[in-house]
Amino acid sequence: MAELLESTMLICFGLSWPMNLTKNIKAKSAKNMSLQFILLIIFGYVAGITAKIYTHRFNYVLVVYLLNLVVVSANVIVYFINRRYDRQTQKANTLLCKELSGKTENETLSETIHTSAPQKPHLSQGDDEMETYRELNSITEAGGVVLFGSNTFANLPLGELTQAYRITEPIYNRSIKDIRINQIENYLKVCLFDLNPRKIFVNLGDVDIKDESLDVENFISKYEWLLYMIHTKTQAEIYIVSIVSSSPEAAEINQRLQKLATQTGCHFLDATGALEAKRPTLRLFELIKVHMRNHPINYADAMTVGRLSNREREQVPNDGHSSPEPMGKPVNVRN
Repeated sequence: MAELLESTMLICFGLSWPMNLTKNIKAKSAKNMSLQFILLIIFGYVAGITAKIYTHRFNYVLVVYLLNLVVVSANVIVYFINRRYDRQTQKANTLLCKELSGKTENETLSETIHTSAPQKPHLSQGDDEMETYRELNSITEAGGVVLFGSNTFANLPLGELTQAYRITEPIYNRSIKDIRINQIENYLKVCLFDLNPRKIFVNLGDVDIKDESLDVENFISKYEWLLYMIHTKTQAEIYIVSIVSSSPEAAEINQRLQKLATQTGCHFLDATGALEAKRPTLRLFELIKVHMRNHPINYADAMTVGRLSNREREQVPNDGHSSPEPMGKPVNVRN
């Protein structure tokens, strides 16, 4: 019975590796692969196989060990193949840049020498925000709430919203405008890991869906890798916020994200209701703010929310055919 349970464990654990292998083959890039992690898993399997051989327990459990070892080892081969793809892509991009600029190799070298003098470096996408975020991180509190995303989150007036709703928990917006899912890895340390947050709200994809050649499978794969990185580097509770868009691509991705949240132990927040609101920004914040608090709402907070809700209803014209939009779910009041 013990051997049956052990083999069941190995089969359940090993089923994830063929899926991971397929995703890595499709990605054709080693940027989201960790060779050290793969080698560590291989070492674990080798140790298990060695233990079976040492105790002379040659049974079907050993076969499961060997099958898992073969599949995991295949990821090592794919890693080096994808590394070659990355080098070829980088080389092709370099040649393309030279062709577009119309410069010879000597001209490029000369330009490099002349520009080697100390000067303010050119800031690529997101780097200007990083300079600001690094300064702000020096005065932040650990254990706060972090919003991390692209344009939807970046456009939230977080200071005014937290003040209006009397949210006392430290909340920090570390979103980057026009960022795509495949560009975020270099920003995770500054935007998330350095803050040691208690909760993280992730909202990515609003820029990616504008690309007609978007590969949904690749997008979900990179999103899954992002969640894995957050899980391994922080102890934060993760909330995946849906893409706030009415496009069919967004609806499909949101369904996949909801399923991914269940698989990875995250929470999924459907914020698409903000699209139909008279005040989309306020409605979006209404949908996520109830999950930001670290304590139940008190009487004063409830009165503030009530006043804001009444003001919202007064500002929305009522033509007799539609009722004012509710401002979120009922909350329990603690005296």
